[in-house]
Amino acid sequence: MKKILLMVPFLLALTACMTNPDGTKMKVSDEETKLEVYNRAMFNFNYQADKLVLKPIAKGYKAVTTQGIRNRVTSFFNNLEEPAYAINDLLQGKVKNSGKAVARFAINSTLGLLGTFDVAAGWGIEKKKNSFDATMAMYCTPDGPFFVMPIIGPSTPRYLVGWSVDSIADPMYWALLDNEDEDWGVALSFVATGLEHINKRAENLEMLDGLEASSVDFYATVKSAFLQNRRKFESLCATQNEQGEVAASYDFDFENDED
Repeated sequence: MKKILLMVPFLLALTACMTNPDGTKMKVSDEETKLEVYNRAMFNFNYQADKLVLKPIAKGYKAVTTQGIRNRVTSFFNNLEEPAYAINDLLQGKVKNSGKAVARFAINSTLGLLGTFDVAAGWGIEKKKNSFDATMAMYCTPDGPFFVMPIIGPSTPRYLVGWSVDSIADPMYWALLDNEDEDWGVALSFVATGLEHINKRAENLEMLDGLEASSVDFYATVKSAFLQNRRKFESLCATQNEQGEVAASYDFDFENDED
C-alpha cells in the first residue's frame, strides 16, 4: 500500500517532466534513445520470464481446466473491478453508470456466487468499464513516455498511476488488509494475483503466439499495439475541453452511457 502511494507522485512528476505545458511531447532524443535501450532490455527479460515460467504454467493450467472453469475465474476477477468502475464514473460525472456498477457488484457478488456468474448482464445491466487512467485523461493529464515495467509489461506513467489507484479500490485488497493474520493475508494475495495472471495468460496463448509469429520485431509490434490502444483516451480530453471543466460547471449528464 505504502509503495503504491509513493509511486503516484513520482510517476505524475515523470509525466510532467516529459511533456510541455500544452501537453506536447518534449524533444529529448538522448533520453528517448536511452529509454528505448532500457525498454528493449526489460522487454526481453519479461519475454524470457514468460517463456520459461508463466507460459508453461498457463499451458498446464489450461490443460487441466475446462473453458467453463476459466470463464468462472475470469468473471470472479472482473466483478472485483466494479467498485473501481463506480468510483471513476462518479469522478467523470457519469452518475447513472456509477449506479449500474454498484448494482452489478451487489447482484453478482450475491446471486452470482461471488461474481463467478454475471447475473446482472442477464437482467440487462451491462458492464461499463472505466478506470482512473481514463479519469486522468478526461482532465487532460498527459500520458507520458512509453516504458516497459518488470513483469507488468508495457506501460506509461499515467497508465501505471491509474492501475495503482484502481487496485486500491479492489474489495479483496481491503478484505486482506483487515485480516488479523498478516502472513495469511499476504499469501492469499499472492495466490489470487497469480491465479488471475495465469488465467489471463491461458486465455491469450493462441493470440500472443500468433502475434509473435507474424512479427519481424516482436517488441515493436507490442509497443505499437499498446500505443494504438491508448489512442482511445485522446478524445476524452478534447471532449472535456469542448464541454467545459466538469469541476467548475457541475454539468453532469445523467443519461450518458458511453465508456
